[in-house]
Amino acid sequence: MPIHIEAQAGDVAECVLLVGDPDRATHIAETFFDNPVCYTQYRHMFGYTGTYKGKRVSVQTSGMGTPSLSIIVEELHMLGVKQIVRIGTCGTISSTIQLGDTIVATASHSSHDMCRREFPGASFSAAPDFELTVKIYTYLNGKKEVSRVHAGTVLCSETFYEDTFDVYKKFGDFGTLGVEMESYALFYLGAKYGMKTATVLTVSDVIFEKKRAEKNIIKQSVERNTVAVLECLLV
Repeated sequence: MPIHIEAQAGDVAECVLLVGDPDRATHIAETFFDNPVCYTQYRHMFGYTGTYKGKRVSVQTSGMGTPSLSIIVEELHMLGVKQIVRIGTCGTISSTIQLGDTIVATASHSSHDMCRREFPGASFSAAPDFELTVKIYTYLNGKKEVSRVHAGTVLCSETFYEDTFDVYKKFGDFGTLGVEMESYALFYLGAKYGMKTATVLTVSDVIFEKKRAEKNIIKQSVERNTVAVLECLLV
């Protein structure tokens, strides 16, 4: 059984929302779930299971970066999870994307060597579940209250603070929309274990302009994206 998610088989739903921030996990459970129950608090990696419109669903904290997320996703797999959607934030490296926009990731590049143990001398193209990703994008794109939605690739970086943006600029030149720190690991492990995965990101930063969205803008966008994911996963 898992070491870090202190839960038993059946405590976690087959469909899971994955968030980096434990406070965000608590907020989602208390705001959107009926009868939420906390199944783990270990290391403040809070996890809750409840229902949404009568369907069972969980939200789990993953922490920041691929090492932390990988541990959590491995253990969710041990607990029988079938679908995982990351709801988070990112910085954009595209000149056409604004603060508060949403990016639905269609694939993830990587700045690290996570896949090399299983694919020595090769690169693994990490992509989410196609049908789930299209469903989420279509849902968001059809909502009037969601201002701007983009679908495209993201870069999964192993560092948050960079001395230079040269690498980001190169990825931007190749059409990459955003930079975050988790999706490559999520898509990679989803492919490895046959789990359906997706990532939906609020643009919290415009990297090259060093602009950051106000907290209320981030909160509103994350909540809209949460509803979209719940509707697409469960309804």
